[in-house]
Amino acid sequence: MRVLSVDLGTANTVAVLSDHGVVDVDGGPTMPSSVYLDEDGTLLVGRETERRSRQDPSRYEANPKRHIDKATIKLGEQNLPVNDALAAIYARVMEAVTPLLQGAQLDEIRLTHPAEWGPSRRNKLLSSARLAGMTGDLVPVPEAIAVASLGGGRPLAVYDFGADTFDVSVLDAEHRILADGSLSDVGGLDIDQALLEHIGRSVSHKDPAGWQRLLRPATVDDHRARLGLREELRLAKEDLSELPQVEVLMPEPFEKVVVTRGELEALIRPSLIRSAELLISTVRKAGVTPEHVYLVGGSCRMPLVAQVIAEKVGIVPTNPDHPETIVASGAQVVDRATITLKAEDDKPKFVEPPTVVTAPVSPAVSGPHQVNPNVSGPNPVISGSYPNPNVSGPYSASGSYPVTAPYQVNPNVSGSYPMNFPQQQVPKKDNKKVLLGIGGAVVVLAVVIGAVFAFNRPNLPSADECKNDVTQDGQGFTKCLRQLAGHVPDGGGCEKADSAQITGMEEIKGTVVSCTIRDGYAVQYILTDSVTGAENNAEAIAKSFQTDRVEADWTGNGLEGNYRAATSSGTGVLVFTAKGRPMFGILTKTAEENADELKPDEMADFFEKSVQPGE
Repeated sequence: MRVLSVDLGTANTVAVLSDHGVVDVDGGPTMPSSVYLDEDGTLLVGRETERRSRQDPSRYEANPKRHIDKATIKLGEQNLPVNDALAAIYARVMEAVTPLLQGAQLDEIRLTHPAEWGPSRRNKLLSSARLAGMTGDLVPVPEAIAVASLGGGRPLAVYDFGADTFDVSVLDAEHRILADGSLSDVGGLDIDQALLEHIGRSVSHKDPAGWQRLLRPATVDDHRARLGLREELRLAKEDLSELPQVEVLMPEPFEKVVVTRGELEALIRPSLIRSAELLISTVRKAGVTPEHVYLVGGSCRMPLVAQVIAEKVGIVPTNPDHPETIVASGAQVVDRATITLKAEDDKPKFVEPPTVVTAPVSPAVSGPHQVNPNVSGPNPVISGSYPNPNVSGPYSASGSYPVTAPYQVNPNVSGSYPMNFPQQQVPKKDNKKVLLGIGGAVVVLAVVIGAVFAFNRPNLPSADECKNDVTQDGQGFTKCLRQLAGHVPDGGGCEKADSAQITGMEEIKGTVVSCTIRDGYAVQYILTDSVTGAENNAEAIAKSFQTDRVEADWTGNGLEGNYRAATSSGTGVLVFTAKGRPMFGILTKTAEENADELKPDEMADFFEKSVQPGE
């Protein structure tokens, strides 16, 4: 039986063909899972896209799989359906596989996917494969089950350190998944980001403006410099698995930087310890002791990974020679009878506002596998094309290199906002700085002359009183929450809620009041059981910001704190905390029109004018 296994990963794609082994796709065993939409409508994939990305970075997407919960990806001025991006990657694989078949047909095509994916995501993967012209029996295979199939009939754990996330699964001797977990802010891309920030701390003082252009490129030259630097960081990370130190070449005007393995390990050790702790808790949840821990993903080549697992878990992990290809290889030998698929979808990492999504999504197809009507033959992908309703011109399959930044998520809350560029802080506008400076001066002055002018309202609760504050008024506010809300409840539209709802994240528990304001804005006030709990939840949301963001301090109503704001694809989020108080707030906005024009500064302006509690 001729079986093709395809592991379309966040960073790289691997294919394995029965009776052949790993397929050389795009010049090597791994092909970058990136796409580039040319001006003539041609959709390129693989290594060629890295070169093209330097021409026009806006037309490049390094990790289209990260957008599985969205309908489209914006490339240049076009909204490309996510299905089309994934289909182009599958088509490039088939272009390499077809000559090896020598005219024969494939009996099965096994498509690997994360174990936590439910039917909606799996169906998007299947429909993309059909759009690429893949025929025969398409079989979805959870990645953890694929890896376990190589380990024999023994209980084991799969430690998957991917580009985008860390996932762990514990399976029994029959390869059934007993328990799993994930950390969405731990992955290979996060290591690249940590290195970028580490280097920035040592070189940015030489030319702060130049460094900011690297972080937030405004011109094509800026984009090229940033992409080049990210390539250097990736290579440095890989070389440090073998060498004690490496030199990182920097764009002008910065000089090259020496990074040691010790420095890298100091940056990533906290995340690796968290991954080991999650492995331990998942094993406990599963109720079985694994005989082996299998390492998956290119980042597992770092010696510190195995070292931390051995120290914290007490098991020396099994590190395969080629961790990047183990999933596709394992899928080849999976017994289909042992495959169990998740029956329900978990919460999507991001839900795009309906008004932004205008391109059709390839439907989930059940029953017989349908062949793309625009192509013919058993595997018609070598020179054919398939139409994109938003882009004219054919899509061809060609060359990629993944250069992007990770999205980061709170370790206590799952999910994230998929922002596409490296995390950086945007300086507040000058008028905001003046206002905040004046606010700070007022606070200092109040301390000097006494508490008379500290705040005007009587009976404001103290920090200690907030910790035991449980009595709610008719709108659901406790005294502490009303102090934080200021004048917002006066406008009505506030009511108590069971939990705080934030798209793409788990529900946040506590005493919650939700208020609808105006113009698409809403705010949620949350009282938690501790100051640390409030800070951790707020930090969780802030860490998920992966686009440019605005940060500033605020004072009012006897409180002081800070806020952080970011926007992506017409959705804005601003999280604000109160210093020393077990509470925080989340301001959100969904743009009905002109979604791309919503900016972090707009969120900050609205907060300061309409939400920030006054004196």
